[in-house]
Amino acid sequence: MRKLYAMMAALMMAVAVQAQTLNVEVGQVTYQIPAEQAGEMLYQNGQTLTIINKEYTLGDITQMYIDDTQVVDDAVSVVYSGTQARVFVAGNAARYLTVNVSGAHVGIIQSSDLAQEITYTLSGATTDGEFYMEGSYKATVEFAGVTITNANPVYSGAAVYVKNGKRIDISVKKDTENSLTDCASPSADLAHKACLWVKGHADFKGKGTLNVNCKYSDAHAIKTGEYMTLKNCTINILAAGKDGLHASEYFLMQSGTLSVSGVGADAVQAELDGTVNTGQTTDHEGEDSGNIYIEGGTLTLTTTANGSKGLKSDSTIIITDGTLTINVSGGVDTSDSTDPAYVSAIAAGKFVQNGGTINITVKGISGRGVKAYDIETNGGELTINNSAGATTVSGDVKGAKGLKGLNIALNAGTISITMSGAAGKGIRAGDGTQSTSSSGGGGGGWGWGPGGGGGGMGGGSTWSNITGSYTQGKSDGTGPTITVITTGAASSSSSAKAIKAICNIYIYGGTTEVETSKSGAEGLESKQNIYIEGGQHYFKCYDDCINAKGKIFFNGGATVCYSNGNDAVDSNAGTTGAITIGNGAVFAFTTKGAPEEGLDCDNNSYIQITGTGIAISAGASQGGGGGGGGGSSSGNTISNAAQGYAFVTSTISYQANRYYTLANASGTNLVTYSFPASCSSSLALFTATGMVKNSSYAVKYSTTAPTDATTAWHGLYLGSTHKGTTQVTSFTAK
Repeated sequence: MRKLYAMMAALMMAVAVQAQTLNVEVGQVTYQIPAEQAGEMLYQNGQTLTIINKEYTLGDITQMYIDDTQVVDDAVSVVYSGTQARVFVAGNAARYLTVNVSGAHVGIIQSSDLAQEITYTLSGATTDGEFYMEGSYKATVEFAGVTITNANPVYSGAAVYVKNGKRIDISVKKDTENSLTDCASPSADLAHKACLWVKGHADFKGKGTLNVNCKYSDAHAIKTGEYMTLKNCTINILAAGKDGLHASEYFLMQSGTLSVSGVGADAVQAELDGTVNTGQTTDHEGEDSGNIYIEGGTLTLTTTANGSKGLKSDSTIIITDGTLTINVSGGVDTSDSTDPAYVSAIAAGKFVQNGGTINITVKGISGRGVKAYDIETNGGELTINNSAGATTVSGDVKGAKGLKGLNIALNAGTISITMSGAAGKGIRAGDGTQSTSSSGGGGGGWGWGPGGGGGGMGGGSTWSNITGSYTQGKSDGTGPTITVITTGAASSSSSAKAIKAICNIYIYGGTTEVETSKSGAEGLESKQNIYIEGGQHYFKCYDDCINAKGKIFFNGGATVCYSNGNDAVDSNAGTTGAITIGNGAVFAFTTKGAPEEGLDCDNNSYIQITGTGIAISAGASQGGGGGGGGGSSSGNTISNAAQGYAFVTSTISYQANRYYTLANASGTNLVTYSFPASCSSSLALFTATGMVKNSSYAVKYSTTAPTDATTAWHGLYLGSTHKGTTQVTSFTAK
């Protein structure tokens, strides 16, 4: 009875002093009721007290007191201290919440009648606690300087589990450091999918720091049942048994910092939620399930597990802005022997880069920089340093890849790829069936999947069922700046390549610089045709600079091909038009000597001149049915040439540091060219804008470089009035 009188006195005081707060303490939970909200308080049967429609059992009340606490409506505060926690609940929300506290393990269930958003603020530190909230209405969880380690779980194995399918704001308060650690070995009957687990969709925001350390081997660090967004805050994922960040719909990063390391699977993954993704939407709703959007911020992602990925999407990855540093290593995941998984920095159904800076380092066996069914670049910077080694799977050698896609469209941006592993490919596009195999090795079959291995792309004499596309640049001549350096050697059955496509290659513009240095390492290879329509392109290769199973067309731009171990340009079409000179400029030479050639198409008569372009070649005898090795100089007549040309069969000894000018009888400069090393040519093709049949032309050199060229590109000088002084050779055009 004495306790009852004390309580009633407190209540009367609360009514009289309107500026104060009535605190009703029930165990470790304190309900805070501003006096002005208390209204009529119903005391009934000596057993219960009802305030703002919440009924309290008097026997459960530890104490009631008045203080000057300022109460924020719709707010719950959880303060952790060691192995205990105290929960403070705003009076207006009390009737909708069931709060249970066991030590520092806090479980809150929201009533289905709840019609307002509750903000849960977590602070303090616990060595054995958790936060669990279950509900069906939107809410906010604030990390306000909290450290939670869930050592002996009560509600779940997670440090924080929001079992709520609605939108949850995760607010990481400014200038606070927050850390979450889950239980390493929860009991089997407790749910545990992540250290921080949100059943619905989570919006991470704020300007503080959140550290997540997932100890359980079968859990992610952060997981959402729907989409996930990140803005402003810093998230450091320090460890996870599975993925670092796993979104069951899409992941959108607008700003902030995300660092992931120590994970047992992928750094960031967005998976399809069972719906069909039929397109891309601008508001990130509806049809974008499985997508990843990076629109700003800084990401540093590191993975070391077998078959792991830095960014993995079951659908589309779109990079608009931001800085991404992705480091992947590890072996091959052979858990599915029919479809082994190789490490990839980025893996998706479609990858689009519109801006931002991406720096990728790949060290895993047969690792991929970017692997997607479709790859598209429209801006930004992409750098891939791939030192991954090759492996053999089902008898096929699988080398590393910089960019690997069925359809690749490099429209703009800056792309730099360095490959140093055996049998590596800087860029690999298209697919097909290889019916016969040769020393190139590797079978067909794309086998796409973010975790899949894909078929081989090695050499072979016959390809069919060819699909896919490779385009570079735009029809106006603009395009990306591409640098591909391949230093890796050939494996037992597969060679390194800079750019390789089973499909046609269309180059409309941009700038390309390619360098290879080992046997078999070609610069640009297609199992169909190659069309160069514009831009500026330089290939310095040990093996063929440009090689096609089909025809090669030079119809725009300026292309320089320098081989020091094989042919400069090699078409195996074996028919008229195998190499076609349209309106572009090509300077092709080899310093290897006989039998390697500047332009190799099995027979010189297969060359066609259809426009007013420029072609200068230097090498051994071309044509004669020698296939890749050349042979005689027979067939040195080009039918229906659109302008004058000549095959010079006398030996020309070209020297470095000399500038050779092709000029007409009046001394008018048609083109100037120079060599980086000595080059002995026993057959050279000359054709240039303005050459006329039956007219005389001469090649002279000087030791000074042109200064007035409109285009100066790796030894090719166009539009110059420069004149040579010492004659090298002369001829009459056909």
